[in-house]
Amino acid sequence: MAINLQEPRTMLALVERMVTPKTFLRDTFFKNTEISTTDLVDVDFVKGNRKLAPFVHPKIGGKVVENSGYQTMTFKPPLVAPDKVTTAFDLMKRTAGEHIYSGKTPQQRAGEKLVRDLAELDDMITRREEAMCAQALFTGQIEVIGEGLDHVIEFGFSNKETLSGTDRWNDPSADPIKDLKRWIRQVQIKGMLNPDMVVMSSDVSDAFIRNETVQKLLNIRNLTVGEVRTARELPDGVSYIGTLTGLGLDIYEYNEYFLDDFTDENNPVTKPIVPEGTVTLLSSRANYTMAYGAITLIDKDSGAFVTYEAKRVPDQWVEKRPDRQFLALQSRPLPIPREVDSWFVAKVL
Repeated sequence: MAINLQEPRTMLALVERMVTPKTFLRDTFFKNTEISTTDLVDVDFVKGNRKLAPFVHPKIGGKVVENSGYQTMTFKPPLVAPDKVTTAFDLMKRTAGEHIYSGKTPQQRAGEKLVRDLAELDDMITRREEAMCAQALFTGQIEVIGEGLDHVIEFGFSNKETLSGTDRWNDPSADPIKDLKRWIRQVQIKGMLNPDMVVMSSDVSDAFIRNETVQKLLNIRNLTVGEVRTARELPDGVSYIGTLTGLGLDIYEYNEYFLDDFTDENNPVTKPIVPEGTVTLLSSRANYTMAYGAITLIDKDSGAFVTYEAKRVPDQWVEKRPDRQFLALQSRPLPIPREVDSWFVAKVL
């Protein structure tokens, strides 16, 4: 409908529903943050052992024990650098929610757009960080795919299994509790930690709750074994399913998604952060790190290269004909699960 400027009208408040990024995996498991002074990150992996102290004869003396070795691995955090462009046309027209008869100047709109653009770019990088954490945990590797990029960062993870036949959790004869016990023991042997959290995709959560063996243990109303728990403070996208007190496991369903427009640019697909049919056992006490590589930019005034040690580095520049201003926010994030045997991933559906 055409707008009749002679009619009285009211501009209602702007209703803006942005899809804010959810960072359950990053904030829960990759709590340690390290910022490198270069674009490379070196990590020492120390593998402990279960050797017993040797018995020795008092007249012979002690027995020499070999020192535990370590392996140094070098990673190059991939560069993440989304841009935003502002043109003169963007600043001459009113923005969403702005009053039709607003007296805002282009300079005022430019300032407001800068704030909005920075927030949007930061959200995109945060969402990428969460997707990288998911890949590291659910696959043991991170795929770096982009224009001119196609390689894999491999962590040497091997604690994984794919169920088949009647063992799949949607089969009536499946025994998820038995599987969880077996996987816990595997982590205890290889990773020397006790898993205390289980993260499931939504389809796995549904199959788990419907399983007869599970229902015999869980109170269906509270979905808790042996005790009644009050509601928990959980981030968006995360649902608390229940607690298996006998195994010391808190069970969560995580529903978060990202737009995959880089695998096939012509066919973007919305994918879940937790792959379908997947369950993982994790320890909240494991030593995982969110590392950031340094970023080097050229200073527009001096022409010298400057290296920044930070999680986020903003940059601005202009181009003429047509007049455009570019805003970039750069980061080199890399989640590193230092203790690569401290969790277990299973494809159960």
